[in-house]
Amino acid sequence: NASNGELSLEARMRKVGITVDEFSKLKEAQNLSDRLVRREEVAMHALDGRFDDGTGSFSREGPPDRDMAMRILHDKTYHDAKGAIMEPIDVFLTMVNARTNAELKGLNRYASQVLAGLIATSIGLLGLIAVLVWVLRARFLRPTAALLTTVDEIGEGNLDARTHVSGSDELGTLASAVDSMTARLKAALGEVEKKADQARLQAEELATERDHSEKLLHNILPALIAERLKGGESMIAETFPEVTVLFADIVGFTRLAEKIGPHDIVSMLNDIFGRFDDLVVKHDLEKIKTIGDCYMVVGGVPTRSATHCQQTARFALDALKSFEDYAASFPHPLRIRLGMHTGTVVAGIVGTQKFAYDLWGDVVNVAARYESTAEPNRIHVSDAVRVRLVDDFDFEDAGEVELKGKGQMRSWFLTDAKDDSGTIVPLKDQRRG
Repeated sequence: NASNGELSLEARMRKVGITVDEFSKLKEAQNLSDRLVRREEVAMHALDGRFDDGTGSFSREGPPDRDMAMRILHDKTYHDAKGAIMEPIDVFLTMVNARTNAELKGLNRYASQVLAGLIATSIGLLGLIAVLVWVLRARFLRPTAALLTTVDEIGEGNLDARTHVSGSDELGTLASAVDSMTARLKAALGEVEKKADQARLQAEELATERDHSEKLLHNILPALIAERLKGGESMIAETFPEVTVLFADIVGFTRLAEKIGPHDIVSMLNDIFGRFDDLVVKHDLEKIKTIGDCYMVVGGVPTRSATHCQQTARFALDALKSFEDYAASFPHPLRIRLGMHTGTVVAGIVGTQKFAYDLWGDVVNVAARYESTAEPNRIHVSDAVRVRLVDDFDFEDAGEVELKGKGQMRSWFLTDAKDDSGTIVPLKDQRRG
């Protein structure tokens, strides 16, 4: 739905010329995606021992069924469903390209016809003038000289030139015809130029429409992944052995939202996450998603990088500084928690209409738990992160922290990037369970 004066995605696509048939392909892809997501929900709930009670809710409990989940997520039906997502999108892109090319061909054909007619008219006019001048020149020397001068000026492109010869004889009639034809030629050229400008404008609008369609896809997925999908890949799933995941979450967000209202809370999130988005580009990372007030970013995916951990650490320091600058002028207290972990993840595309590029793996869960156990306005990191960054960054020893499902794990606070040297400052009695 449109909000804050902005058009919905469907309205915007119709405004730029997307047809009902083309849009129906996107709708078809969405329906396929929703069905695939439902299968994944069944599998995920089966891992937790929750099953469909027949009403669509997962309220029936039982023993966790890992085999059922793995069968759902890895059988041929699941992979066929994922592959089917791209079929309507490919048809959509083909339809847009075909329509755009047809319109461009029609405009080019019209411009060519107009230009050919103009050239033929011009050739005929000049030929007629030349014959008439040649016939009358010896008999009417002075008026003929004026006619020749005018014709020369017309030949040089001066369509404002006139003969200024009058009379009721043949020469006067000829001069009047030359002046009249010159005026009509000027008008015709003006009309052709106007049509040519219109054709160029329409061509530019069609090119803009094509770019718009490209940007719609790139706004949903990382550029590299979008290009792979356009290249014909129907299923994208990869293992990345070395990546760094970061979560950021605003402290006390629910209470703050109740206090300042929906418009102000959305405006605040837009300002803060807009700053984070700029820093993602600066440090060459990939934003995965936002969930409410939670912001998730990864280094080393989908473009692999040997310095993913350093890039994510610099992002974390810059993001915390930018957040604190914003919070200093915000009328209510604002604090944030950040957590980082590094290791191996699986990344891929899920969904059919509402695409999502997401990460799975223990690294994601651990990074989220480091964030949830962080102190406000601190960057809480694992020992794996500290080992990779100790030569380039400063840390404070945060002791051991109890992480759900992991037990006691060593943790640190990332404090700053080193200049020439750095130290690790232990904090005592500062860790909570």
